[in-house]
Amino acid sequence: MSLKGLVSKYGSSVMALALTAVATQIAARGCYFIMYQPKEPKGFKKFSKK
Repeated sequence: MSLKGLVSKYGSSVMALALTAVATQIAARGCYFIMYQPKEPKGFKKFSKK
């Protein structure tokens, strides 16, 4: 089977799998940040209000 035939047969499945993996990693990082929020420095609130 030629490369063109393989791409047309399996290209969309591979692309969907790759996009699913990327979306999963982005969601995992976002959830990790929400669950384990870093503590803000002591003077940060005063600095952000200026």
